[in-house]
Amino acid sequence: MEKLSFSVSSYLKSIIGQDLITDDFVAVFELVKNSFDAGATTVDLFFDEDRIVISDNGKGMSYDDIKNKWLFVAYSAKQDGSEDFLGGAADYRASLKPYAGSKGVGRFSCDRLGGVLNLQSKRKDSSVVNALKVNWSDFDVSPLSKFENIKVSYYEKSSFDIPYEIEIPVPSGTVLDISVVRERWDRSKLKALKSSLAKLINPFGSNDFFAINLIAPSELEEDNELLSANDEHDLPPNEIVNGPVDNFIFSTLQEKTTWLSTKIIGAEVVTELTDRGKLIYKISQPNNYKELEGSSFESNIFYLNRSAKATFARRMGINSVSFGSIFLFKNGFRVYPIGEANDDTFGIDRRKQQGYSRYLGTRDVLGKIDVYGGEDKFKESSSRDKGLIETRAYLELEECFKSECFLRLESYITGVTWKFKFDKFLEDPSFLNSDDAKSQAINYLAGLTSDSNVKILDYAKDIFTIIENKIDGAEKTLENLSDLAKKVGDDELSLRARSAAKQYKDMLRAEAEAVAYAEREQKARIAAESAAVNAMSTLEIEKQKNLFLTSLSSKGEETLQNLHHQIIIYSANAIILTQDKIKELNAGHQIDRDELHLTFEKMLLTLKRISAASRFATSANFKMESNTITEDVGLYIEQYSKRVHLINESLINIEVLNEGVGFACKFAPIDLSILIDNLVNNAHKANATTIKFHVRKIDRNTLEISVADDGDGISQDIKNQDKIFEKGVTTSNGSGLGLYFVREALTKMNGTIEVAHTQPLKSGANFIIRIYK
Repeated sequence: MEKLSFSVSSYLKSIIGQDLITDDFVAVFELVKNSFDAGATTVDLFFDEDRIVISDNGKGMSYDDIKNKWLFVAYSAKQDGSEDFLGGAADYRASLKPYAGSKGVGRFSCDRLGGVLNLQSKRKDSSVVNALKVNWSDFDVSPLSKFENIKVSYYEKSSFDIPYEIEIPVPSGTVLDISVVRERWDRSKLKALKSSLAKLINPFGSNDFFAINLIAPSELEEDNELLSANDEHDLPPNEIVNGPVDNFIFSTLQEKTTWLSTKIIGAEVVTELTDRGKLIYKISQPNNYKELEGSSFESNIFYLNRSAKATFARRMGINSVSFGSIFLFKNGFRVYPIGEANDDTFGIDRRKQQGYSRYLGTRDVLGKIDVYGGEDKFKESSSRDKGLIETRAYLELEECFKSECFLRLESYITGVTWKFKFDKFLEDPSFLNSDDAKSQAINYLAGLTSDSNVKILDYAKDIFTIIENKIDGAEKTLENLSDLAKKVGDDELSLRARSAAKQYKDMLRAEAEAVAYAEREQKARIAAESAAVNAMSTLEIEKQKNLFLTSLSSKGEETLQNLHHQIIIYSANAIILTQDKIKELNAGHQIDRDELHLTFEKMLLTLKRISAASRFATSANFKMESNTITEDVGLYIEQYSKRVHLINESLINIEVLNEGVGFACKFAPIDLSILIDNLVNNAHKANATTIKFHVRKIDRNTLEISVADDGDGISQDIKNQDKIFEKGVTTSNGSGLGLYFVREALTKMNGTIEVAHTQPLKSGANFIIRIYK
């Protein structure tokens, strides 16, 4: 039997060079990854009209390295474990066995970029620079030529020969000097390369040990013009071609978005959800993904609401959709094309098509998956731009990402934040202060932790607390809260939740009694009033609807009874609050200071509601059939300010410019009255003589109300002005609850309030209120 062997044509060069690596950016990435694996801390990328130079300060190569490794096609010292790493002990790469590249063909990226390669390399312990010249066209002469018979020139030099703009590698390094460049690198292409390089190395983590600099002398003049005309911080990242490649700083997103972090730590999967800087929960569960053990699996996903998308576009100079979605990093480097704008590796968009309003898509999220491992677990496709091959470890990675990361974030977004349409405009988690939002969050976490294997490690104690007001499903929410409290070992909270459930039932009973009383009184009048109602019905059609009647004598008994009904309900709540605390004191119980403060807070709001209801009864006849109505908000503000507030308190001049006629939504008139009262009273305390309400429609679904006064303004002592809407924050001797109540009332109306940065009056405070349908 005759033994035969393969012969290799010189055309193999093209197959594993420019034919395999079809993208210029990928070619540059492959060479930068080689620098990373060589322990370099700096890589300089130089682009001239017909020259590309890639220089690093890695460990360099000796003559033997070049002959036996670099010229050995498809051989990788990284793969057989003979690669030596010379980085410092503090370098994060020192503890990593896997490398960014390990196929032994990345060096042929040089062929993609240009026709001639001059390689220069020096080891730390050597005094000479080893040089190699490769003319890639020599391999293309004939397909019958054998690969190994094509000669390349080796020689030694005393020093590096590189452009003066590049620092000479010290004490070791490698320079790839590529000429006869195949493609033109204009400014737009260089900017695109710089942006792509920023995503090459994990942009979510710290890369203090590895810097990439781009140098293009032909673009210096335009760079300088941009810098002289603009503040550098105002320019989008990578708008300037020359300079370091800055990784995107995701810490800015962490403060502006809802994001979920998942890590496999030993035998546990640890998940942490944070909403715009506020920890919601941290949980752990057993790790059932055995193929991912030891892979340091970590995922961070950011949900981008409208506000976050606007922030991203403003700071990055590119919209988030064009930037990408969920990136995958293997051993610190990106795996292409996963995460690109049109990539749907994880089937996120395919799933969204099945339920558009129920699911998140790639346009809604931005994030990464990070793993470390060898080719046996996470093997890249040979084409370098086709992602990872479906090994068992990769399939587990997909499942872990979908189940433990993406779906958990989605369930919070769709189950909690999407319940409040206005939340998409917020940069802070203030909506979570409302009882409705707390209820949604409590029920969400209760469902998440219903599995006995899930442990709660931490949670937002100010969110997972007692529901204070009447909301749908409050009893179930309080039961879930009690169960959660038991699970985390908070016996006091569990006891308070049970007590709150009892209070809630008492409140419902008191309301039921009040309603029954009101209904009995109404039935006694129905027959007598029916004729009068019919006679007056034609007069109800007016050119402009009057919500208030200024004549006290025109106040009907039914309207008074409705207001009486509301006062009874609020009074019953106040009585229950007071009686419960008296019972606790009589029983010798110690009342917690925070709990007592909360009780007084509830009492204050209840008394404000009683006061507001009394004003209606004594100052003007409001056409109110129930505690909530659907009416024109701007018209209500205009008429309440003129006909109720001024009758009771002529504290300051109130001006209302109503350009929002026709914007009707559901609201509680008494709560909206308290909102107006608080804003006017705050202005009065700040020595204002005038307060102006400017109401206008932004679009068919958005009403904007500018509230400006000419008082002393917000105290300079409050550095973060958004804090004034939090409980207890005050610059006067007040309770610090006025603006907090304002925000709470707006939350119930699908509204927001923020401090405006422009002031229509010469001095004072200015707030912007937005209400959404």
